[in-house]
Amino acid sequence: MSEQVLKIRYRCLHPSCVVYCKEGELFLAESLFARLSSFYEDEMVFRSPKDACRMGFSQPFEVLDIAEVKDENPVEEQTQLKDSFGSAADPISVLIAEHKKVLEKVEKVEEHLVKRDIDGLWVSTADLDNILHLHGGIKEEEVLFPALKGLVPFGEGLVACINEDHREIVSLIYAFREALKDGNINDKIIGSSLVALRSHIRKEDNEFFKFVEKYINDEMKEVLMVKMERAEKVFVPKEPGDRKYNEKQAAERAKFHEKTLEAKEIALDTCCH
Repeated sequence: MSEQVLKIRYRCLHPSCVVYCKEGELFLAESLFARLSSFYEDEMVFRSPKDACRMGFSQPFEVLDIAEVKDENPVEEQTQLKDSFGSAADPISVLIAEHKKVLEKVEKVEEHLVKRDIDGLWVSTADLDNILHLHGGIKEEEVLFPALKGLVPFGEGLVACINEDHREIVSLIYAFREALKDGNINDKIIGSSLVALRSHIRKEDNEFFKFVEKYINDEMKEVLMVKMERAEKVFVPKEPGDRKYNEKQAAERAKFHEKTLEAKEIALDTCCH
């Protein structure tokens, strides 16, 4: 006998939840629901399952309604529910879904920060830089943004703002990696970059993408998806390389770090913040 499946209507209890998981429906096996509910004393609260929250963290979900699924195909329904937001045929949904992968890379960096693992940070920040290059530098800046030119009201200003975020985040990560070459873990720089990255993702998901998606028709979606898939296939991630100390370059990097932080403070007071 197959395991009973539950259809659960829920509300996210996180106070700052503003993404689409604020309220929704899930189809969960009864045993999985029991395990997720065991994290809380209140039987009407359960931990969000993997990938339920786009912010990439487990959140407390409150049960609004729960019912057994009968004479239905819950797996198919759940797939359709997911596809309605993250369809492979929708470039905007694909970009939003990729933010989860970016946040996973961020979590790996943070794990190495806690351990003060310089070698681990050297690899995890390279991985983060690679996914940001493919996602933001190519799929967004080279594929999506040119398609929006002349199509979206105030499009050039919006795109310029997003590009400014990209430059800021990448420059901070680069500065942090340069400090790693000197054997230094610069918490201020990496902290600024990760905070800026999370803020940027929220901005894109909750404001920018929601605004521009209504101007993209089905024909444009097909073209954009073809270009994004091609970019994915031909992209070659950079290897972390070796960490080598150079005294002269270390002095130059120290000055660069200081200027980068100054630019960060200016950016926070201006574009889209």
